[in-house]
Amino acid sequence: MINKIKLIKLILVGFRKSYSVTFKPGLNYISGPTSTGKSTIVEMINYCFGSKEHKDYIEVGQSCSDVELDFEIGDKRYKIRRPLFEFNRPAKLFSWDNNIGDFENDFKLLDIDTPANEDSLSAFMLREIGLYNIKVANQEFSFRDLFKYCYIKQTEIDSENLLKEKLYGYSIKRKPTFEIIFNIHDAILAELKANLKLKRERIIELEKKRDGIYEFLKNLDLIDHKLYEEKRFSLANILMEKKETLATIKSKQINDKSVGLELEKRILNQREEIVKIEKEHYDKKLFINQLQLLRNQYRSELDKIEFLLEGATVLSKYDFEHCPSCFSELPTVVDKGCQLCGNRLKSLNEVELAITRSEKRKLTIKLNKLALFTDQQKEKVDELERQKENKLQSLNKLESDLNHLRNKFVSPFIEQIETLNLEIGEINSQISELEKMLSIINRFARIEFDVAEEYRLFKQIQDRIKDIEANRKDKDEVISELSDNFNDILESFSFPKLRDAYISEKNYLPYVRGKKYDQIGSLGAVTMITMAYFLSILTYGISENNNHPGLLIVDTPRKNLGARKEDEVEFKDEAIFNSIISYFISLDTSLGNQLQVILVNNGYPEFLDKKYIVKEFDGNGTKGLPYGLIDDIDN
Repeated sequence: MINKIKLIKLILVGFRKSYSVTFKPGLNYISGPTSTGKSTIVEMINYCFGSKEHKDYIEVGQSCSDVELDFEIGDKRYKIRRPLFEFNRPAKLFSWDNNIGDFENDFKLLDIDTPANEDSLSAFMLREIGLYNIKVANQEFSFRDLFKYCYIKQTEIDSENLLKEKLYGYSIKRKPTFEIIFNIHDAILAELKANLKLKRERIIELEKKRDGIYEFLKNLDLIDHKLYEEKRFSLANILMEKKETLATIKSKQINDKSVGLELEKRILNQREEIVKIEKEHYDKKLFINQLQLLRNQYRSELDKIEFLLEGATVLSKYDFEHCPSCFSELPTVVDKGCQLCGNRLKSLNEVELAITRSEKRKLTIKLNKLALFTDQQKEKVDELERQKENKLQSLNKLESDLNHLRNKFVSPFIEQIETLNLEIGEINSQISELEKMLSIINRFARIEFDVAEEYRLFKQIQDRIKDIEANRKDKDEVISELSDNFNDILESFSFPKLRDAYISEKNYLPYVRGKKYDQIGSLGAVTMITMAYFLSILTYGISENNNHPGLLIVDTPRKNLGARKEDEVEFKDEAIFNSIISYFISLDTSLGNQLQVILVNNGYPEFLDKKYIVKEFDGNGTKGLPYGLIDDIDN
């Protein structure tokens, strides 16, 4: 069985504040009216797990810069952070440190790429769950292939192309992925054994590097950080004693105070330059923040032009307090119209359309130039940091020269002073060399960690191979048990027309009453079949030796099941919807500690216990609830 995924918290990192949703094992219900941010939550989870992009949410773009997902895989905890609206930038991965009870400050960059790239998010996820470096249909098996069985989008819950099986390019890895989930993929054992061999070779290579560095450090008595700190501390104490002795000797003589004044003046100037660089660095970072705000305003202007080109007079709802170009305060416009030019919005003729499109192009060029200029400013910030580091090194050299200069004073104790100066110089050299060794110590620690990680992954693959060999089932047996599970779930949905349900052993797709799901004709029925199909894969996929991650996200299960109270038919949609929610509750009761379900819907039945609701919005903020996910922005 692979390592399961458990979500802990989703955080939208905002400019004014952050917006979070905390999850728990079992059923997690998110409720609220349309356009309150429910689907945004689950789409951001999808984005953190490697989706190429997300929708252009206006409120999110105005309020937030990044999204973070705190989650567990097996017994390890991680946090993924991705920038919003900048889809090509890599994700940051933070690891949890049990010793400090928080995430480490250091992070690893993961590319949004295929698992062929070992530094990709997909490769990392597959390594952690235990399905890394597997090929299906002559292609790399991706975490995104597996995640398709974990997320039912609102736009796909009633789709008659369930997993895009009607599109060859999308469907080529669908059946192998299904087989991998249930350990009936013919090549999975061979792939895992090949991975085991690669891991063994990688471990041997790392151990050779580690042993070489170990011998080098052993000869220096610097095996780890502790020994380094002990030696550094010992040298520092000796150095302090020598300096105190030197100061005592010098205090007994009359010093020429004019000696070294020029050097002291240079040291003072150097310190002043460092202060100036630090101030410029601080001002430059503030300027970059202002550029980011201007960039957001340009993006907002582009959105408005898009609306205008579509003939949307709703642009009048945008109220500007300051000019987006010069930031001057704008006068209040009483007569409703464009706040910038005063014109009333109306349908555009061809000339006006051409002008508006020209404005769009100009604004787009401005936005691109602004992005380039912002990057240039960031490079200047980096350059200032390098200048500061150089100045500090120069300052240390001047201070060291001053100390040596003062040691040349003529005194009756000249021989002692010269001896102490030589000893102090030697100790400083030892400390300097010791600090150079720190990078080697860190490299040794890194390789030690890598070796431990490779052994962990090696053992994980080894255990997977043993489990598969010991518990592998016949394909027909798996499909039969899965079909029974699928049929039982559909029956619990209280819709009598969906009977005799099974999953085909040929295409692994759902059938009801002898017909393929896309031939049923009712979108409401397709919605129920879709949910039952994914739920059967989830509940059977987490059992025994199967490979489902244990996570299922369902966005708006009530789609096409809207009930009307005036309908007096035997099987009302409301009763069907309630039976679906009842099934999810029973799922939490029976398997809540083994799986995690996130359910998004417009409202919920009265019998749903509040303990299942992890987030609720009311759309107007008048019922003691936030009106939406972004709860501090004007509507």
